[in-house]
Amino acid sequence: MPMYQRALTNVEKVLKPYVARVMNAQTVAAFDASRAQLAGAVVLERSELVKITPPRGLVSAHPQVLDAFDAYAGNVATELTRAGTTKTSCGLPKALDVRLYEAKSGVRFAFAELAQGVQKSIGKGVKFGALSVPAKLAQPAVLGGRGENGDVFQRSGSRGSGSLRITNAGSDIVVVVTPSSPRKPQASIYVRANKSATLNGIRGDYWVYYKTGTNWDAKNNRFTENCSYSKLERFLDGSYSWSLTLKSVAGNTSESETEAF
Repeated sequence: MPMYQRALTNVEKVLKPYVARVMNAQTVAAFDASRAQLAGAVVLERSELVKITPPRGLVSAHPQVLDAFDAYAGNVATELTRAGTTKTSCGLPKALDVRLYEAKSGVRFAFAELAQGVQKSIGKGVKFGALSVPAKLAQPAVLGGRGENGDVFQRSGSRGSGSLRITNAGSDIVVVVTPSSPRKPQASIYVRANKSATLNGIRGDYWVYYKTGTNWDAKNNRFTENCSYSKLERFLDGSYSWSLTLKSVAGNTSESETEAF
């Protein structure tokens, strides 16, 4: 047993810096280069393990250990430049930090599976994984990101006397008021799920457009995943104060789906 433990500990020590380089990569090119080096190191260390004559108690477990290394090498063999989505479900370019986070998380998960597979095969007498499984990554801000309730993050032109009270009974939403196209908004306000907010200073008559989604990109003021777009089928008189309750996008006959904006 001590000999087998020393062999596995040595494998961990060899692989640890390769794993660290993958997890510290700051570009796609750096990730792919370090990932390829890790995959090669795993194959090499696996070939060294083949040469070991396992102790009597691990004769049946040893092939399973080798199988776990084979599976891991396959999991890290694909280049990020040729795998995974480069766009979000909303059709937007996926941010570099998100792509790297997803790719690194995949490598970390696969390495944790390797450690678990080896540990399960060999049982309690020998340990593997404590030295080399990387720490959980910090999630990019955009993943699960939300805007602040009532945040008027965009305005154009002069202020008017109109107001719109929005009660949101659905998911997080952005409401846009515009005299024409939602791509030329007079103002845009973020309203969180199950919250209310008031947009003041509306000028003239206007249409109401709104969009829902997840993973709010605060830098660019947009949802990046699960986007849906709608329009209220009523032109509102800007000389009045209006109240609007939203339950869902395109949820009733006074609403209609519209093109992305």
